[in-house]
Amino acid sequence: MKQCISCALIVFLGIILIPLPASSAGYDMGGRTHSADFEKMKGLIGDWQGTADMGKGPQTIKVTYELTSAGNAVLERLFVGLPHEMASVYYDFSGKLNMTHYCSFGNQPHMELMNPGEKNMLFVLSEKNPNLVSVKEDHMHSLSISFEDKNSIVHSWSRNDKGEKISDTVIKLTRMKP
Repeated sequence: MKQCISCALIVFLGIILIPLPASSAGYDMGGRTHSADFEKMKGLIGDWQGTADMGKGPQTIKVTYELTSAGNAVLERLFVGLPHEMASVYYDFSGKLNMTHYCSFGNQPHMELMNPGEKNMLFVLSEKNPNLVSVKEDHMHSLSISFEDKNSIVHSWSRNDKGEKISDTVIKLTRMKP
């Protein structure tokens, strides 16, 4: 009887302990490769600061970029620490960089990169999957990111309402020293 209990204990411990070395090595991402455009977005990781006129004169803007989702998404936080803080998530879908913007308007427009492989990036609201109740609602319609150099970029956000462009917001950003 003791021998049977000992065997059962050894089998039980084996079932529990054998998977540990595999999982302690880290999460297996399945060897996923990313587009060159996604890799370019990873180069923005860190803290940024700049200015923009949001209708009440120039104000200081803080933006952060961080890698998340086991290295498969770049999270951008805009207006960090302000009541209208927003987030955008950049990720590859079918080999092409996409972005979903979680807006302070309460919607989540989905945008696609229109010019893969170019120096600057232009994201435009997806015609196939805009992720809006209606394309007539007030939403961010496009984003252009101009890469001046590794420490300075310019965001140009285009806003639409009732199916028409109503404004552009330009944010000049500089990478903060760690």
